[in-house]
Amino acid sequence: MAASLGESARVNTPFVQTRVQHCVVASDALDLLLRLFDGVPHVMICVKDVEGRYVGVNDAFIARIGARRVDDVLGLRARDLFAPELAASYDAQDRSLFATGRPSRNQLELISDARGRSDWYLSSKVLHHLGNDPVVVAVSVPVQLPRGTAGLGGLRSAVELVRRSYASPLLVRDIAEAAGMSADRLERAMRRVLNVTPKQYVLRTRLEHVASLLVTTDMPIAHIAAACGFFDQSQLSRQFQHHVGLTPSRYRALARSGNDQG
Repeated sequence: MAASLGESARVNTPFVQTRVQHCVVASDALDLLLRLFDGVPHVMICVKDVEGRYVGVNDAFIARIGARRVDDVLGLRARDLFAPELAASYDAQDRSLFATGRPSRNQLELISDARGRSDWYLSSKVLHHLGNDPVVVAVSVPVQLPRGTAGLGGLRSAVELVRRSYASPLLVRDIAEAAGMSADRLERAMRRVLNVTPKQYVLRTRLEHVASLLVTTDMPIAHIAAACGFFDQSQLSRQFQHHVGLTPSRYRALARSGNDQG
């Protein structure tokens, strides 16, 4: 657990009106959402303000990061709770959402807990307004990728291949072979479990790594394109703009401006 979970890291948000059990923002809808999922294990919900501070969390989020109380989390930022690379990626996603208003839905993520154990989650983020103040609302739902090779078990092998070899030319038949399925069966399985096609998952994985490199390195965008499986910078820029809503250079600029704050 990060040492910065103390009082010195806790701040008030600019639109705090009252403090309820798990949220410091004045919104009956958000409070209801957090309370509704308090008793649901593993489904994590968090709310962050424009400064990247947590202003609402549910019990599953608190447990996942190893905190004891909601007060240990409210007012902190991702960098206080997660590894630097992961925190920078989360912050860049949030700034993209604030800049474009475009939701991020069903992103497959490997999220570690306080003991270092990792599990697969499907995460979605949407923008919500509390009067004139925007906040990011994120929901992460656990996904059980079956083990083994029978039935849907091959889907885990398919996912692991894509995440391991996203920079290489990957064909659907290659992924299907790793999964021990036909291409048609693989597509049905991925749509059923992950709500994406194999091609869409490859592209999402590549863009995820592009975003991470934009935030955590000074690599030229052309080099990032090559490192993440894109034909050239032009192809990367088109896909990034279409799916993220920002050009790679704008995304990087937002990330850096956020890292310069506080």
